[in-house]
Amino acid sequence: MEKQTVVLRFPKVLLERVDTYKEKNGFGTRTQTIFHLLQVALEQSDNRNR
Repeated sequence: MEKQTVVLRFPKVLLERVDTYKEKNGFGTRTQTIFHLLQVALEQSDNRNR
């Protein structure tokens, strides 16, 4: 699998929501949490398009 580094800027209010989700669901890092949320959103999007 090819890898690439990405640097993103998020609004502070969004990061606060990510941090809340991270603590509630036991993720270790913001990055893990953000990728999990992206994965869930993509799966939901795929299911809506069927």
